[in-house]
Amino acid sequence: MVHLIERNYERDTVYLYQFPGSSTASSMSPYCIKVEAFCRLHNLKVMRRYTTTARGKNKKLPMIELNGEQIADSQIILRRLAQHFNLKVYPDPLTAGLGHSIERTLDNHTVHLLQYDQTRVITEIMRVMLTGMVPSIVRPIAVPLGAWAFKRNLLSATRDSIGRFTDDEYDELLKNDLDQLQNILGENSFLLGEEPTQVDCVALGHFGSSYYCIPSARSHINELIESAEFASLRAYLERVKQRIFGNEFCQK
Repeated sequence: MVHLIERNYERDTVYLYQFPGSSTASSMSPYCIKVEAFCRLHNLKVMRRYTTTARGKNKKLPMIELNGEQIADSQIILRRLAQHFNLKVYPDPLTAGLGHSIERTLDNHTVHLLQYDQTRVITEIMRVMLTGMVPSIVRPIAVPLGAWAFKRNLLSATRDSIGRFTDDEYDELLKNDLDQLQNILGENSFLLGEEPTQVDCVALGHFGSSYYCIPSARSHINELIESAEFASLRAYLERVKQRIFGNEFCQK
């Protein structure tokens, strides 16, 4: 039996349970950003519910509640939202196929390379994450312990999903993913044309959490995106962020 968190819900309102964000990103989780971006792109009414303890049936976030139903996993959430609101997320079958392929690359390959990169600055990430969550007196212990555990999990997930490589080889793989994404973008305003689609929500999720969320935690992804070589990709990320979130791409 499902125990709703939002018991007095408004019909057709998406209650999005997600990890906290920062002053420069709506969440630290790429999948949470992805879901909110999708809702905003399609003008769905979405209510943020920041949490670190609530979980979906898969024991992860994001999770949404919609009309008395809990739905977990970002991929399933987007499908259920599209079905319920009768949304056309891509203009035609070919574009849908291309979008799906890019989404799967971002969600199952690029994400792990970005997370591996984040292990290099994991102490700073943990310091920002725990500020305001734990008393200052225990942070000198909580930050390094949390960083150690988080880094171990990220490294394990990366190696299990992609394989064991050297730092330089992981960087090479990440750069190749960015190369191909920029190649797909070409002269378009958005990845698959002149209007944003679902795949742009996915891309913003991954780069929004890794590049925008914690400006003080600078790693290889910052160097790549801010290089002249990826000027087009950086302009695209700014464009999609502004188009979908406006000035609200931050924790409110």
